[in-house]
Formats: sequence, structure tokens, C-alpha cells
Amino acid sequence: MIIKASLLVTAILASVSCFAAQTYQVSTSVYSQGKLVGAPTMIVEADKMASFAMDNGFSYNLTVKPNQDETVGVEAAVTVGDSTINPSFTVIYDKEATLEIGTQKLTLLISKNAN
Repeated sequence: MIIKASLLVTAILASVSCFAAQTYQVSTSVYSQGKLVGAPTMIVEADKMASFAMDNGFSYNLTVKPNQDETVGVEAAVTVGDSTINPSFTVIYDKEATLEIGTQKLTLLISKNAN
């Protein structure tokens, strides 16, 4: 009976570790009219929204969705003052991506975080 119980506990622990959510380190720079507004670095869990806000009217929401290849889909909402952009794009791991909309520029560098 003890052997069966220890096998059950081992199987449960192994299955829990297999389902640990993937996390990513996301380094971001946001520019408005050529000036750096914010540069947060966050640890983001796959498929869950992460948020960042500052007193100067800058806020940032981000969701990272892993793909089958070495890329992730990114959905973001970036607000600077009264202006909000909602980019949605694909980023390659460990390569900086840049997106410019009007006078706003967003750069992202996403790496898999070791669990």
C-alpha cells in the first residue's frame, strides 16, 4: 500500500510540473514624439494580461500568446496621455521588434523565462 501511495504522489507531482505555465520576460520601450515615455521590463505568464502604469499618463497592457514555432503573438494596449494604440503582432524570441503608429513607437524584446 505504501508503494502505491508513493507512486501516486510521484505521478501527481510530475503532472503538476508538466503543466506549469510558461513565462516570458518582456522588455519594452515606449516613445511619444521621439521622447522615451517608459521602459518597463515585466515577467508575463502565457495567455494572461500583464499591466504597467506610471503617474505621467503612461499605461501599458500586454498579453503574450505562444505559437508552435519560435515566435509569440502579442496583443497590447499602450496609452500615452489621451492617445491609445492597440497593436497586435508576432515577435521572434530574443529579437527586438519595433512598431510605429503616428508619433508613438513601441519596441519589444521577448525571451522565454526559465521556470
